[in-house]
Amino acid sequence: MIKLQIKEAAARHGVTSGYQLMRRMNVAPGMAHRLWRGDLKMISLKTLDSLCQALSCELSDLLLREVTSKRGDKNESKSE
Repeated sequence: MIKLQIKEAAARHGVTSGYQLMRRMNVAPGMAHRLWRGDLKMISLKTLDSLCQALSCELSDLLLREVTSKRGDKNESKSE
């Protein structure tokens, strides 16, 4: 499973709230709130690119791939 690490990436670049993220990305408050909470099932490449620009980071800073077994048990987490 792929998970977003927006709060973690944002914190490394001095962004500590969804409001600050909204201002940096120039997006609607609802979108910034969903991004901040990680409350998304899908995210567009355009949005990922905007996040990278706003946070001066790379895509790999925003995504975490969790490796799970076939039974669905979490074995390990690793960034890719």
